[in-house]
Amino acid sequence: MSPHAELVQIIDELDGTLPCTPSTPGPAATLARGVLIRWDATLSPLQQRPTSLPDTARLLDIAAGSDTFAAACPDGLWIRSGAGADPVRFPVPADSAVFLTPDRLLVTAPDPPRAGRQFSESHRVLLMDLAGRIVAETHVEVDDARPHLLCHPVEPAVVCDFAMGQDGNALTVIRADGDELTVREIFPSEELLTLAFDSTGTRLLLGPYPTDPSRVVVVSWPDLEILATLDADSRGLTRGFDTSGGYLSDDRVLLLGTEQAPVLADGMLTDAAILHMVDLETWAGPDGFIESVMPMSPDLFAAVLWDTGKRTTTLWRIHR
Repeated sequence: MSPHAELVQIIDELDGTLPCTPSTPGPAATLARGVLIRWDATLSPLQQRPTSLPDTARLLDIAAGSDTFAAACPDGLWIRSGAGADPVRFPVPADSAVFLTPDRLLVTAPDPPRAGRQFSESHRVLLMDLAGRIVAETHVEVDDARPHLLCHPVEPAVVCDFAMGQDGNALTVIRADGDELTVREIFPSEELLTLAFDSTGTRLLLGPYPTDPSRVVVVSWPDLEILATLDADSRGLTRGFDTSGGYLSDDRVLLLGTEQAPVLADGMLTDAAILHMVDLETWAGPDGFIESVMPMSPDLFAAVLWDTGKRTTTLWRIHR
């Protein structure tokens, strides 16, 4: 029998969103209406704790195994350093952040537009301690960018995709050596974005930027040699690959064909097959589709279903 997935449950509490994955292995989390919630692999709430943050606060990252988190609000960056501590605000217009170590936070923030410009033409990259002190800073020249940070599971490094809409993206590796930062652009001639590291950090899964959604690749770390490639055409994905997916386990990858179906493959992108979603129309409607996926365990993944403007968070189990 070909691989298929069956609905486990609808997660009404997530209201059509996916939880935030922490910098290192641990429960996923959300911050909704000022309440911090941790979720297990079945998307059941493990813990709910109110914070003093406003409803507009957006969770950027949470340190695994602790209650330390970073959040963004219109008035700046908020850091809470442990259970019982009050969040502290810092005047940094952060748009992404990850904990590189238990006491170091990597933060990106757009520079103010130049006179006569309506958008930022560069981003600040900051290394901060939990007291909000900036210990290192550098800049990346990118126009009106939306960064996405993917933290390495072992090293104090991230892969950051600075997405610039129709202008493409800049894929970079940002490293912290003590309190020094280095930024290096990688694959400058490719249209690739970050998806996931495997648990060992020796393989990096990269997906296609939407302007050229034709392939996904696995590259080695840290030398960044392409080890494997999967072309959308080879699996009949007429609109290519979408921008979500990751490792279900070190030897199994979940990808998404845009407005079509998930794709299941091994860790080196061979033996790839369309994943049949049993009774999908019952839950998404005849015109609905899977908008995004998020691996939760070797046999479970979350999926946001889209149907005429309505989004629903669901959990599915894979059968082979």
